[in-house]
Amino acid sequence: MEPKSIYYYDGTINIVDESTKFAVLKAYNKVKHKIQNDFMKGLVINVTSDFSNLPKNKSLMNNYLKKNESLFSSTRGITTDDMQNREIFIQESAFWTVKLGNLFSAKFSFSANDEIEQATMHEFGHSFDYFYGRDKKLQKEHQKLINKYGEKQFEDIEPLPEEEKIMTEYLKNNGYSDKKEFKAALLKDLKVLKLNSGITTKFGYFLCEFYNRGLDVIPNAEDIESAESSRSEVFAQLFSYAMGTDDGNKKEFIKILPNTYKIVQKYINEHCI
Repeated sequence: MEPKSIYYYDGTINIVDESTKFAVLKAYNKVKHKIQNDFMKGLVINVTSDFSNLPKNKSLMNNYLKKNESLFSSTRGITTDDMQNREIFIQESAFWTVKLGNLFSAKFSFSANDEIEQATMHEFGHSFDYFYGRDKKLQKEHQKLINKYGEKQFEDIEPLPEEEKIMTEYLKNNGYSDKKEFKAALLKDLKVLKLNSGITTKFGYFLCEFYNRGLDVIPNAEDIESAESSRSEVFAQLFSYAMGTDDGNKKEFIKILPNTYKIVQKYINEHCI
């Protein structure tokens, strides 16, 4: 029986694969059976063959993705930090190249079950980061801005000075990935990380912001502090591995960030059933 919080959206031709539904459900059940019940309450998971197939006027993020689907053709998942509309979006079409690669690999199957399960868990990781790690007072003030600006929040808005201050402070305190001990663990790992072409190619998406001053520079505390997006992505990826999913990169990713991984495990353990 499918949970009422998971919705599937098909196109006229492209229909969400049964294997994709199974992969998403596996991730869902792992979270449901391990994390406290309050986390899943109100969290909606939208699985679509393509963002263009999302329904009309369902939520702010839903409408934005549907309207601008061409900008997100390679995006596997997105998670909102809107606490009144907590949503995860999974786009099956973004896994097409992975499926093709698996067809011509040892798997010999046009599927991406492990990758979709891991990507779904990655998005659960973002939601976990926001839900449990946020500063609740700042979150309430930020929520007022979400409600005020609606879909305009995704565009170039001109907030009032006091609103801009709230946004800045919120970004600095909107999740576990903003905590001092998480940033300290990241700094400890990155100080001894020896970059090579394999690591930078495979994990560049997660590490790029930390090396804005150059790949030959060892990141310092300021680099970690300013890399809001990369911190969030690292957290979500390590969460997905700690929760038992694997896209094939688990062992290597944990090996380069062992101290950070321990901190993520600590946060998960604090909210286990």
